[in-house]
Amino acid sequence: MDVPATIAAELGILRQNVALSVIKQSAEQSQKLVEILDQSARTAPVSGTHGTHVNFTA
Repeated sequence: MDVPATIAAELGILRQNVALSVIKQSAEQSQKLVEILDQSARTAPVSGTHGTHVNFTA
């Protein structure tokens, strides 16, 4: 049984909208994670000795 063209087109648009919504949600979650990591890195205490001796020959 064939689906009428208008219903098939609406189904295609619906699927596309769902996919775009999922992509947007994923991007927003990634951005929130980046903000959390950035904030953590900026507020972490600075060590007086860590990173002061770098072996450039390695």
